Amino acid sequence: MSNVIIGTAGHIDHGKTTLIKAMTGINTDRLKEEKERGITIDLGFAHLLLPSGRKVGIVDVPGHEKFVKNMLAGAGGIDLVLLVVAADEGIMPQTREHLNILQLLNIKKGIVVVTKKDLVDGEWLEMVKEDIEKELKGTFLENSPIMPVSAVTGEGIKELIEVIDRMTAETREKDLDSPFRLPIDRAFSIPGIGTVVTGSLVCGSIHVGETVEVFPKGFISKVRSIEVHGESKQSAYAGQRTAINLSDIKPEDISRGDVVSKVKAMMPVNRAAASFKLLKDAPRPLKNRERVRFHAGTGEVMARVNLIDGDELLPGKEAFVVFDFEEPVAVIYKEHYVVRSYSPITTIGGGQILFVNPAKFRRSMKDKVLEALQRAKEGDLEEFILGFVSVFGSSHLPLKDLVPYTGKSFEKIKEAAQGLSEKGKALVLRVGPEDEVFDKKFYEEKSAEAKKILENYHKKFPLSEGMAKEELRSRLNLTGKVFEAMLTMWMNEGLVESKGTIVHLKGFTPKVSGRQKEIAEKLLRKFKEKGWAPPSLDELMVSFTGEAGEVKEVLNWLVSRGDIIKINEEIYMAREWVEKARELLQKFFNENSELTVAQFRDMLGTTRKYALPLLEYMDGIKVTRRLKDTRVAGIRLYE
Repeated sequence: MSNVIIGTAGHIDHGKTTLIKAMTGINTDRLKEEKERGITIDLGFAHLLLPSGRKVGIVDVPGHEKFVKNMLAGAGGIDLVLLVVAADEGIMPQTREHLNILQLLNIKKGIVVVTKKDLVDGEWLEMVKEDIEKELKGTFLENSPIMPVSAVTGEGIKELIEVIDRMTAETREKDLDSPFRLPIDRAFSIPGIGTVVTGSLVCGSIHVGETVEVFPKGFISKVRSIEVHGESKQSAYAGQRTAINLSDIKPEDISRGDVVSKVKAMMPVNRAAASFKLLKDAPRPLKNRERVRFHAGTGEVMARVNLIDGDELLPGKEAFVVFDFEEPVAVIYKEHYVVRSYSPITTIGGGQILFVNPAKFRRSMKDKVLEALQRAKEGDLEEFILGFVSVFGSSHLPLKDLVPYTGKSFEKIKEAAQGLSEKGKALVLRVGPEDEVFDKKFYEEKSAEAKKILENYHKKFPLSEGMAKEELRSRLNLTGKVFEAMLTMWMNEGLVESKGTIVHLKGFTPKVSGRQKEIAEKLLRKFKEKGWAPPSLDELMVSFTGEAGEVKEVLNWLVSRGDIIKINEEIYMAREWVEKARELLQKFFNENSELTVAQFRDMLGTTRKYALPLLEYMDGIKVTRRLKDTRVAGIRLYE
């Protein structure tokens, strides 16, 4: 594993910067004030060539308590930490705070480096090592190597580098599949080059010429050039300290805490649901709606922390919370964060982001919310998707729209959604040109609602072939594409059948009573008798006094059967007379090229009142085609 980032941590003046210089020859104190005062105020960077030939990046972080927020900016993305403890002082307050921060950020590996070995005797050194072992019990550094060194004499430096080489060779593989993320820790301008940002590439890969977005501000830029450990590269990969030259953007437009990523791979986050642990040595309980300092990636922002269950959280306890940020941040699913108290400023806890920009929920949903958060915390991308569609987001959405909520690639999201579908936990449907994931409960509720609507419709209109699709869609309050996708699924499941613009429950057939048959026969006789001058709806209602509703239903049934043709909203005509009109048109166009309305009227022996609508109907079914004031033969005239 060649892409490794090492970080230092520890109390002020315990020799972190001097240690790095002894290992690499690089002085990471880059600011004039740092060199004058002899302390690291901001982040420093170096690189080390290991005996194996691998090159690793090193982040030197501040130790002074006033600069802990800068330490937090450097701690993210670290694969291996060097916890530095001076032999002449031992464990100090900032040592403990840095250790708490490292644990909250889920750092997994480390080496305890006891510096200034040359200042103490062997007995004192052993006592310091015993104190360190006691302090580290129960932490990720328990049983880690403890290596005494002297940056002045060089004693132990070679052995330390060899242990680093061995431990970094075993570092877990980086996530190269997700969209790249580079939390910015520095932004500056170089004359003749332009804006440069630096950071630790935590996932993915970035390439020269690539278009990128700066979150949460939304600036779009392009990568002009890339440097890794001071060397010009065409690409950079997760686990590398990276400098990027960005075009069309000013350094003053960027600040520490911003994140460079693929366009639309993230989003500005104003709220986040998260797991949270209050440190056991926190000075007091955490109150609901307390104002805190939120640190994630390289950024710090003020926030209100809302306890989902309860009014306060006791030290050493865990809970699920929702953060309301005072300004947008750039965070994603499963990202670790640290919280410091507003005043006095001290590290009090931290946890993992679970859902960004979650939909607001009612107190009555508390149990469901807590269950979804627990599953998301313990599970993977599948559990996130389930929680999103059931509680914290939309009941259905395109798979690609989940990318900015998760920081994962579309391919990974699609794989997870398909896994849920195969397990019957969610549904993936083709909606228009793309796949969407559906909450199973939402789909089942809409299916049951559609069934109920159609059952009532069939009961109310037993002669109707079915309900208009558009009416069913409207009553279900679904968009057109989503309705069509669900309708296709209902047909596949055997719930409904559809023909043209009509949909009905599977197996449904119109039921005609004896009385309705009598009305149908009477209607057909009237339409056949009147030919090309059919009775109006008002005339029909007069002849069927007291049965107006039933007459309209029977008429619609005859239309659905094809016995009666609906010419327009006012005129209906017996099929045989429409067919006779079509035969006359065929005969006419065998001998003529154009037809006027008057010619058609005379051909039928009727009035313009009926001839024009019938001719317009023929236009609609492409038997004729209108050319200004005349008609010509249509493409379906002889079918």
